[in-house]
Amino acid sequence: MFPRLIEIGLIVLAGWALFSRGRLPQTVRSVRKSARILKSEAQAAADDVPLPEPQVIPGQIVDDGARRADNAQS
Repeated sequence: MFPRLIEIGLIVLAGWALFSRGRLPQTVRSVRKSARILKSEAQAAADDVPLPEPQVIPGQIVDDGARRADNAQS
């Protein structure tokens, strides 16, 4: 019973220290500002960068991985 009560007390104490009355509004403002900046930057990056055209590279598929594995075992 007491260890659980101590954990809860420590969590409340840490929350009070981190987000006291003066810091909570400032923290919320900075998080919102960061989210707006991130959203606008992501939108700008998506608008500015053209996607490359898919290319087909002619070639032959060679699957000698099984042969190399067999040679390594012997």
